[in-house]
Amino acid sequence: MIGSGFGGLTAAALADRTALRVSVFERHVRPGGCAGDFALDGYWFPAGATVVTGLEEGGILRRVFDTAGIVVDARELDPSIVFHVGGKQVPYLRSPEAWRSVFRTAFPTAPDGYDRFWKWSRATGGAVYGIGAALPSLPIERWPDLRRTARAARPGALRTLPLLGRTIGQVKQKLGAVGHPGADALIDSLLLDATGARAAECSAIQGAIALDLYRRGCQWVEGGTGKLAMLLVRATRIHGGEVHFGAGVSALDRAPGGWDVVLDDGRRIRARRVVANVPPGSLRGLRGMPVTRPADDQGWGAFVLHAGIDGSGLDGLDPFHQVILPEAGGELEEGASSLVSIYPGRGARSGQWSVSVSTHTRTGGWGADSGARRSRLEAQLRRAAAEVIPGFADRCRVVRSATPATFERYTGRPGGFVGGLAQRPGNTALLAPGHRPERHLYLAGDHVFPGPGTVGTALSGINAYRDVAESLRRRPLL
Repeated sequence: MIGSGFGGLTAAALADRTALRVSVFERHVRPGGCAGDFALDGYWFPAGATVVTGLEEGGILRRVFDTAGIVVDARELDPSIVFHVGGKQVPYLRSPEAWRSVFRTAFPTAPDGYDRFWKWSRATGGAVYGIGAALPSLPIERWPDLRRTARAARPGALRTLPLLGRTIGQVKQKLGAVGHPGADALIDSLLLDATGARAAECSAIQGAIALDLYRRGCQWVEGGTGKLAMLLVRATRIHGGEVHFGAGVSALDRAPGGWDVVLDDGRRIRARRVVANVPPGSLRGLRGMPVTRPADDQGWGAFVLHAGIDGSGLDGLDPFHQVILPEAGGELEEGASSLVSIYPGRGARSGQWSVSVSTHTRTGGWGADSGARRSRLEAQLRRAAAEVIPGFADRCRVVRSATPATFERYTGRPGGFVGGLAQRPGNTALLAPGHRPERHLYLAGDHVFPGPGTVGTALSGINAYRDVAESLRRRPLL
């Protein structure tokens, strides 16, 4: 396994449970990739991903952890997110009826079409959730893909087929859910965070499950996604699997019956099968070709403000994920919209709270001369945090920011793109990028089906693992 992101670690933990000999090579000293964590001046911070989904009963991540024998202490969040828009706080509640009531109260002049849209998203999201529960493998390239995906062919799933080429924007237009800037900004914000695309361009299939998943299952885990990654590391090691930190891979060469994995220190490790939790552009570099990056309009980078604060007197602050939206709608990137995630310290560190504030940004222009842009976004994200946390400026003890250049340096992702490709009709479901670039080599991560998020990357890891297991004549556990 190359890389310890959620896709690679999922494949590794399941392979170890299947009695396959497993080795994971990670360049850094902590697992998780963009969903990892780090410490700074006594404070703990998530590297990027903050919202956890998929640990609900029957959820994909829960099934991975149960199969790998991992016990996870998680609690459901309801609301999962609170939106701040136009001076109002709008909690995204689990109950569809309660949510529609909250939405109507927050946006009383919104056309009735929005009510129809939320009913549609619940019904369609539920159908897509059922498809995901069948653990499909797309696009269909081989017989196993068809066999795995056929399990999802139920009446509810078949009803989603006409949506394959449509966008959320087209669905909204058809249902009359248009014309209210605040309501549109809320929907676009949810979609942008989960799929990398606004309603006008977001795949209707991916958008439906994204809108529904935050209410179907959003969990709080002490230690966040970094803790989950470490649990997967421990599960990989239970039956003899190896996870090597500080062991980067510099090249990948063909060898008889498999591959030679070349480490940074020059060692060569022979592997019968390889799962690479890296973007396709990075894989090209490992294969001796020029590294490539997605076009700027294919995905997003992130600008993140990390703040360690004095959390005394804030014990009643809940929930932990809040989104600050611009009052008049409009653009949502470059600080106009931001996600504030709060992590209270526990035990001896009860007064040391970690705050992560992020916004979408284009990846270009983050070179040595980007100081003014960085300062502007830092100021905007500080103001966003201050809307949520009383006295934020005076409470700050440690403040750092991360740009796409930071993500590129620490994760090796070309250009610093995070969250995979924007989920549009032309690159999702049946048209999603395949995960088999070469014989006995499999990709995992947010750049292949089904896309971004811990749930998406876990399913990519399941698909890579199943290919490995079956090619070695082992019966997959999932």
